[in-house]
Amino acid sequence: MIRFSALLGTLLAVAACGGSAAPSGSASTGPSNQTVQPGAEPSVRTVDFQNFTYDLGSDGTYTVANGMFEFSYDADGNVIPAGAAQPDPDGYVEQGWFQVAAPVYGDVTGDGVEEALIQSELNSGGTGRFSAIAVYGMRDGAPVVIGGIPGGDRGDGGIYDVNVEGGLAIVKRLHSLDEDGACCPSKVQVEHWRWDGSRFVEDESARTMIDNDGPY
Repeated sequence: MIRFSALLGTLLAVAACGGSAAPSGSASTGPSNQTVQPGAEPSVRTVDFQNFTYDLGSDGTYTVANGMFEFSYDADGNVIPAGAAQPDPDGYVEQGWFQVAAPVYGDVTGDGVEEALIQSELNSGGTGRFSAIAVYGMRDGAPVVIGGIPGGDRGDGGIYDVNVEGGLAIVKRLHSLDEDGACCPSKVQVEHWRWDGSRFVEDESARTMIDNDGPY
């Protein structure tokens, strides 16, 4: 079974429809029809993160279509892509999926340029649903992971929502009380994450806890 704990340390990406940097001495026009000046990075909004390849290192590589990738495992743990034939029709097959939410944009590094916050979730079979947030910026015309915020499994620290407010990443994290169980978290922990110049750190003094009145 795939483990998702290494996501933030190994997450790299290759855009499924990404473009290259504008040639020196020229300008290019992105999908938003905004001109990118010579030497400037294109906006991270030009990247289609809903149709994109996510490399999770030892946790696998997944190319999502409309934000979703579904797959199966054979008895040896090999991934069988959706629609592919099962080598051993009588063998054990475990279903799984990887999905990403729509990007959340904002300048969370204080450099005056927007980043994209990508909330993802991996189910590698069974009941576990492992979440994380990866923050992408543009480097040499391509999207790269510059940092991230760890998640968890459903009510055990799973990411519920993320937004950008005042240059901070505001994260809502599912929190189960002892009587709840991971399936049915009764609380949501609200966290404030800031960029310290090299990584994202939480201001634990700003934590608040609210009731989980959402659909989860």
